[in-house]
Amino acid sequence: MHSKYYTVFIILVFFVTPFSAALAADVTLTPSLNLRGEYNDNIDFSRTNKQDDYIGTVSPGLTFGYATDRLDIGARAVVDVVRYMDQTNQDNERQNYGLDASYRISERLSIRANGSYVKDTTLDTELLETGLVERRSDRKHYGGGGGLSFQISEVTDIGIDYNYTKTDYDLIDYTDSDGHSVSLPFHYSFNNRLDVLTLRPYYRNTDSDENKVDSYGFSLGIAHTFTETFTGNVSAGTRYTETEDNTGKTDNDWGWAADASLTKSWQTASASLGYSRNLDYTAEGELVEVNRFSLSTSKMLTNKFSIRLAGSLYFTKSTGISRNRDTRYYTVAPSLNYMITENHSLALGYSYSNEHDKMLTNDQDRDRNMVWLTLNFNFPQKW
Repeated sequence: MHSKYYTVFIILVFFVTPFSAALAADVTLTPSLNLRGEYNDNIDFSRTNKQDDYIGTVSPGLTFGYATDRLDIGARAVVDVVRYMDQTNQDNERQNYGLDASYRISERLSIRANGSYVKDTTLDTELLETGLVERRSDRKHYGGGGGLSFQISEVTDIGIDYNYTKTDYDLIDYTDSDGHSVSLPFHYSFNNRLDVLTLRPYYRNTDSDENKVDSYGFSLGIAHTFTETFTGNVSAGTRYTETEDNTGKTDNDWGWAADASLTKSWQTASASLGYSRNLDYTAEGELVEVNRFSLSTSKMLTNKFSIRLAGSLYFTKSTGISRNRDTRYYTVAPSLNYMITENHSLALGYSYSNEHDKMLTNDQDRDRNMVWLTLNFNFPQKW
């Protein structure tokens, strides 16, 4: 029922807003179609009794943009129709809808809002979020929030942001949860705006049938522009977390969080490095600390051909009351890409993934290989 409401809402945004908009607005509408064929030698990412299969995915999508001097609206709608050749019980339809809007009330004051609905499976997305392989289950994720920012001077601004999330699982063994977060970012630009200093106190709450988690934190960050093609960003801070399980047992924990990235581009190549350390909440209601390293690089071989390499490395460990997780997971994915036209492309890729579970004494490792071919079609329209 919720997904139907989101679908109707996005459709209204796509088709009603442009016709009620002022003629001075920039309106863009981009229908898209993605076709993917894949061979996967371990569809459930199992340690034993691996099952392989061929998988086909058809992904129609639509993005919308509306911009004036004061108002910006962006929306998206994507549906993935996934079909397995042999394991037809794994067939599913993933959905992703989102809306972002911002409005400048005055020269100094602006507001923003966002909403999203995602229907996917734990094996698709929680692996990317936490580096943990969970049993396959359909998952519905709702998100929404808003905020405002005030320009104190030409080089300083302050704001407040609020976000709400709700996660529901079809598998009864998993734990549904609700989350709230509030942050107060402060930005100061200096060195001719080549540097931006950010101070951010925040509070986060996660509530489920398993436990209640309250986290208080503060981070200090700086973004620096080395050149027009080379930028860096780093932030770090401390956090304090209180956890209470459903039996009334409590635990307090101090820790730190960080986020850093470097991005460099050349005439025919680009590269980015990233690192983050954050708390996350698993499908089983566990609080985990996730250290993630990422790499992405691409190189144009000709005007049409390019190669790309992407990889991630996760170290995930339980914190708080539960101490059941201690894993290392990595994935490496090279691909070859061909631009058919400016808006149509073809890609051939391969990925290898491996997880090592330090809590086990036997069968500590599991891995999988995937080979895939995709066709991407975009049909942008602008008014």
